[in-house]
Order: sequence, then C-alpha cells, then structure tokens
Amino acid sequence: MSETVVARLTAAGRSAVAVVGLSGSRAEELISICFEPASRTPWRSGQIRYGMWRPSPDASAEQIDGESVVLTPMAGDHFEIHGHGGAAAVSRIMGSLVHLGATPVDASTWRVLVSGRDNEANEPLIAEAELALTQCTTRPNTAIALHQCRGALLEWTREWIERLGWQPESLGELNASAAELWQRRSMGRHLTVPYRVVLAGPPNVGKSSLVNRIVGYGRSITHNEAGTTRDVVDCDTVIGGLPIRLGDTAGIRSGGGVIEREGIRRASLAIAAADLVLVVVDPTTISERPAIESTIGELRSTAQVLRVLNKSDRIDAGTLRGEENGGWIQTIATPLDSSAITGSIPAESSDGIDALIAAIAHRLRPQPPPDHAPLPVNARQVRWIEAIAIADDVSSALDQLQCLRSGAE
Repeated sequence: MSETVVARLTAAGRSAVAVVGLSGSRAEELISICFEPASRTPWRSGQIRYGMWRPSPDASAEQIDGESVVLTPMAGDHFEIHGHGGAAAVSRIMGSLVHLGATPVDASTWRVLVSGRDNEANEPLIAEAELALTQCTTRPNTAIALHQCRGALLEWTREWIERLGWQPESLGELNASAAELWQRRSMGRHLTVPYRVVLAGPPNVGKSSLVNRIVGYGRSITHNEAGTTRDVVDCDTVIGGLPIRLGDTAGIRSGGGVIEREGIRRASLAIAAADLVLVVVDPTTISERPAIESTIGELRSTAQVLRVLNKSDRIDAGTLRGEENGGWIQTIATPLDSSAITGSIPAESSDGIDALIAAIAHRLRPQPPPDHAPLPVNARQVRWIEAIAIADDVSSALDQLQCLRSGAE
C-alpha cells in the first residue's frame, strides 16, 4: 500500500458537498499537480484555498474543464478537498489522485492510518466527529462537523481541564458553558439524523398536496375524497440546508373503517416521535385545531407545533374569529400538474409555500452555531456534558471532563 492514501470522508450518495481526504508523504506533491489555486500564497494549516481541480494532470487548461473546489491544508501532510457531492465529481477527484499513486481507502481505514501519523487523531472526540462527518449530507451540517473534526469540542475540553486545575473558583463558569453546549444537542444529533417533520390534521385539508409542493414532486397521492392517505408516507428533502424527513399522515377523525383507524394509529406514533408537527386545517375545520393540539399533548410529544391554515383562499370574514390572527401560516397547496411532477415547481409567490418552508427551517434551527463553536455529536458526549453542567464540585467536574475526552461510556 502506498504511504499516501485518499478517502471520501463524507457520506456516500447524493449530497451538496463531499470532502475527500489526502494524507501521506506525497500528499503535497499530488496536490500541486492537480490543484490550481486562485492565489499563489504559501500553504498555511487550516486556511481555505479556492481553486480549480484538473483531473487530468497531463492536459492543459484549454483541453479539459476543471472543477471548482475548496482546499484546506491540515496539520502535517493532511489535506481536505471540498467539492460537489455528486458521485461523478468525487470519482474524478479520487481517480486523479489514484492515477498519480495514492491508495484509495474507506473512511474507517483512513482514521486508523492517519491516527498513526497524528497524535490528535488518536483523540476519541476527533474520531467521533470524523464518524459524524461521514454521515453528513448537507453543506451546513458538513461545515459544523468539520469544526468538530478540527478540534472545537476537544479544545473546549482541554481548556477547562487546564483552567480548573489552577482556577477552581471557575466551576460556575464551567457549569454555564457546559449548559450552553447541552442546549446545542439537537443540532449535533441532526448532523447525522434527519429532522422529523410530521403533518397532522383532519382528513381532506390538503396535507398530501402540501407535502408534494414542499418537495416539488408528486410523492403523496391526492384526491378530494377524505381518507385517501391510509399510512404514514415519508419522503426525504433538504430545507434551508437541513436534512428533513417529511411524514404525510392519515387524517385524524373519529370513526372510519379498520384500515383508516390503523392509519390514524400510525399517524399518532409518527407525531409522538416528531421534532416538528405541522397542524394543518382548512377554513371548514379550523375549529378542530384545539382538539388536534390536545391530542399531540396527550401523545407526550415534545415536538414544536406550527399552525398551517391551508386553502386560505376560501377564508371568509369570520373564519379566524377567536383565533390568534398572527399565529397561522396561510397556504394554498394546489395539486402539482404533470409538468411539476417531472421536475418543475410552480412559481406562485402568493400561495404561502415559500413562507411555510422558511418557517419550518427557522423553527428547527433558529440560528446556526457560531463559527468554530463546540457541540456534542453523539449521545455519549451529550451525557457527559449534561453531567458537567450540574457538577457541584471541582473533583467531579474534572473526572467528567476526562471521561468526555477519553471516550468513556
């Protein structure tokens, strides 16, 4: 095996961005052959360098098109190449490096090999962040995970271990800092797991049409007969850079046949596990909103709730009487036509769909974390950070910081 290895570090499959790692004694040599930087300033660890990747080193710029990439030199002989997430783009980058003598390896093998060259790579917090990075599918999540790979949480842990040693009176500040990190646990979890957004409401209020409009194609069957949706219909999408799993559920109502009642039971399970529930009604069923939200509460769901008044073109003067006028997102989810199903999305600007999409992203992640901010990327880290946040003596806090750093369960 060559001393220089190359691996795709982000998840396989379709994504906005992919990260390819190159490491070894010839890494800088190979980079200089394939990468044409926008500026010729010397490399500096951690900097961001924009340029073009020429997949055929023997061809001139006039003979072959390059691909825009971002290159980040890391410590030692490591480089990260950030390019388009499509399989063809990744294959071109990796193929050019393999052609020049690099050995292709998978992400797990990469971590083992690199850890032998870089002491920091032996840190469990770095290894856990790299594992999370391989499962990211969107650009914002990849950026957050990369900050952890570069030591954001590790540095936070190191600094507090050192500080508590000579300044034990700072325990209260540590508790507050850990509590702030703990508040970011949902963000860390959803680096690798899609947010679960479930549409719930009475039958025939347009939930399926809303799903189709949000994702831009005919995922759910729509019909003007109540009870068309009998099961939970899931589809994955990206909203505001966040991975989302939308769930279209059976209309909630009493009665119905055996199949419909089973659909309502499954809808209840989906609601109970959701991060966000869109309570969808129309002008004829708006009075059922309190009962639906009460049902969500009875399911012990911790999900946030977003109220959607669909078919809002049918509102009359008394529709919102007694309701909070500012608490509704009003939509008109007209069914997609055949051209939309093949890929083009209707361009209406007054149907509320864009506002709904923006509201979903804002509710799930009101603001991104500050650049280079530490956050936990798995349940183990969350448990130790929670313990640190409530530690009432310096000795316990130091033990828990060491457990967080060492990878202890």
